[in-house]
Amino acid sequence: MMDYEMFKDVVREKLMSLMPDELAGYSLRADRTGKVNETLDAFHLVPPDCLPDKLYPTVYLNHVYEEYKKSGDLQGTLELTAFYMAGACREAERKNSRINLQGAPESIVMSLVNTQQNREMLGYMPHREFEDLSIIYRYVIDTGNPVESVPVTVEMAERIGMGEEELFHAAVENTRRFFPPTTEPLKDVIVEMFMDGGFSEEAAREMGNAIQTPIYCISNKMSINGAVSMLYGDVIHGLAERLGSDLYILPLSVHEVMAVPTEGVEPKELAELVEKNNMSRIRLSERLSNQVYRYDSKQQTLLLATDTPNKRLDGNGTTHDRTDGKKQSR
Repeated sequence: MMDYEMFKDVVREKLMSLMPDELAGYSLRADRTGKVNETLDAFHLVPPDCLPDKLYPTVYLNHVYEEYKKSGDLQGTLELTAFYMAGACREAERKNSRINLQGAPESIVMSLVNTQQNREMLGYMPHREFEDLSIIYRYVIDTGNPVESVPVTVEMAERIGMGEEELFHAAVENTRRFFPPTTEPLKDVIVEMFMDGGFSEEAAREMGNAIQTPIYCISNKMSINGAVSMLYGDVIHGLAERLGSDLYILPLSVHEVMAVPTEGVEPKELAELVEKNNMSRIRLSERLSNQVYRYDSKQQTLLLATDTPNKRLDGNGTTHDRTDGKKQSR
């Protein structure tokens, strides 16, 4: 079985020969592409008149190589990849026909990613840092199920004439309109976290039943990129007032966070549960942070409550300095 570098060269050499005739004249463009929480080797299928604001099919060689290792069938892997790319090309054409950059201000929304884990991706995306996280922006094509959207790059932002400040203010309004925030009581999640931490189901449920502290999930009605809802002051302050307490915020994923009153719990112990949840239950692309945040209801501030050394989300235990939450990138 060939190694990864050789496999990448073979794909580059042979993939286009397996494409349908309708894609004659297209070419493969290789680069390193930042995805949430990881950077991957990518081949993009682009036409001769490649334009910067268009979508083009992309295949991630790291993922294709994993499939090749499972099957051991090089030709089958190449043919399946070509089939996927051809279909993705037709889908990209459909999406491109629906992108209207003139109406972009009404379609910009925001989500949260981990700053340190996504330094490379953030290098070409307008963003705004908040503690150890960053707000990024997406252009929504369709709010159906599934939601279709594309990330806003620096290049796209320039083409639609919006700076980071304008993107932020548009996104705050649009995100609430497209994806209304929600706060719901949550109990079973903590039981699953205890089970993933090594407890038996019976013991985990006993501990879950013994927890008298109310637990709430903050997300949105679509349960997609809902962790950003924790930044809405009225949402988190309303929950704190309802519970009569400051709150610890536990990032369960990019899609939701969990809020618990601060009395009787230690943030460091909560951070340990968050890390176990990330590493055992959450896909890398959906992990948000290994830290815990505290909402001070008197000061109406949301800040990091922990500074544990395990800041990376991919299992590489490197440490980084905390951000101050005030930096912006344009």
